Amino acid sequence: MNKVFSDKIVLADKYKPLKWNGLVGQYKISITLKKAIQENRLSKILFFFGPKGVGKNTCAHILANELNSFSELEDFSLNTFEINGFFHSSLEDIYKIIHQSRSFPKKGKYNIFIIKEIHRFSKDFFDFLLKFIEEKNPHILFIFCGTEEKIVPEFILSRCQIFEFESISVKDIFFHLKMISEKENIEIENESLLIISKHVKGSLSKAIHLFDRLISCNEKKITKCFIMNKLGIIDVKYYFEIVDYLLDKNVYKTLTLLNQIYQNKIDSYNLVIGLTKHFRNLFLSKNYETVSILKFKKKIIQSYIEQSKKISFFFLIHAWSVFHRLEKEYRLNNQNLRLTVEINLIQLVHFFSIHKRNHENSLIEKESKEFSSYKENEKIHFLQKNWIKFVQKFSEKINPIYLDFLKNEIQFQVIKNKIFFMIPCKLENRDFLSIQTNFEKLVKKKLNNPHLEFKVIKKDSKKYPIEQYNFLSQKNKLVETLIERLNLKISSSQEEKNLL
Repeated sequence: MNKVFSDKIVLADKYKPLKWNGLVGQYKISITLKKAIQENRLSKILFFFGPKGVGKNTCAHILANELNSFSELEDFSLNTFEINGFFHSSLEDIYKIIHQSRSFPKKGKYNIFIIKEIHRFSKDFFDFLLKFIEEKNPHILFIFCGTEEKIVPEFILSRCQIFEFESISVKDIFFHLKMISEKENIEIENESLLIISKHVKGSLSKAIHLFDRLISCNEKKITKCFIMNKLGIIDVKYYFEIVDYLLDKNVYKTLTLLNQIYQNKIDSYNLVIGLTKHFRNLFLSKNYETVSILKFKKKIIQSYIEQSKKISFFFLIHAWSVFHRLEKEYRLNNQNLRLTVEINLIQLVHFFSIHKRNHENSLIEKESKEFSSYKENEKIHFLQKNWIKFVQKFSEKINPIYLDFLKNEIQFQVIKNKIFFMIPCKLENRDFLSIQTNFEKLVKKKLNNPHLEFKVIKKDSKKYPIEQYNFLSQKNKLVETLIERLNLKISSSQEEKNLL
């Protein structure tokens, strides 16, 4: 007969720790419990509370084993009675379990009740349990496991020794998964393990179950792309692209990119959470003190810093609050978010466009007011500074000697509302006229004064005569031609050698 079922043991059972040194991420709890046992200060009623999947149940079983002094090979299941609120709903079932525990154990010292999912039990259950607790059987220990302290009635809680379990760190989850992958001969990159470790939000059991599922789907090799598709995780590059399209006021590219994301079976809720986090990260990136909070590769952090420079605090806070609100609305209504996301992104494009225009107008108005209040030498300094900055934009298009000439030789004078260009007398160049015209438009726009007058005055240049520029420019062109020819000769001779 052919074998139908596999002998494979699920990873959660295979790597379930049986001793304190195998407990992951709960070092303080294990130390406290061990010390309480050594000093005989352990209560007969314990309450372990904390997030799901952080080791409460595992710790309860290790404690049961420790109290009964069993080795890893011995079976201690007869001494441990699990009552799970998910399965044991009737009082009759629970009464049978309690009746079995009243007799002293044949092996070991204690019978131990591990009571899980306690939020599912009724008040009648707790009333019944209280009567049993008050019998004060010396060989019975109770361990309650739950996510919150408030779910246990006060009359039970007041009798408990309480231990609070914390979420497992990303680092601890990462190294535990890495250990499992090495022992199971699973080929997986560290970056992929890190994605899983972050995704489970501090739950080690969830991480192991997820890892087991991914292995079942993809056997011995797990790629980053495969994990992100299975988990519905969006690559951070998409968030940067969405924001760039928002800033470019390009609604259609934004919607096209959204459609591309949804084609990868991405859930709208995950997209909203991702955008909320992205706008938060951009906000943190705007200050050198808070940028250290970001936990990404240097390249991604630099991308956040660069993109944050393009956005004002006001717009960032608005966008962040929009997606945070959507996140909360989804939790309450659990509705399809795609249309809502699209509408809000379109509104953000419009909002940013208005905000940017208002911001630019306020800057123009401010500069205009400041310029009119400047003294003559301050006005000249303002023009000179903006001229150098403006000319520098042409650095890739014009000769570097000519660029240097324009920066150093063009000067300004201001008389009342007139601005005078002081240029070398022999400067006759179409390129310069084009640069000059565009600069005039820029200044008029900056100062919000379309009636501003410009006039060109030619002067003799003693510092840097135009003849010297012409000579250097020709010389520079000659050198460039020689270099080009020399490169051609070298490359052709090299080809001949290769043929030989």
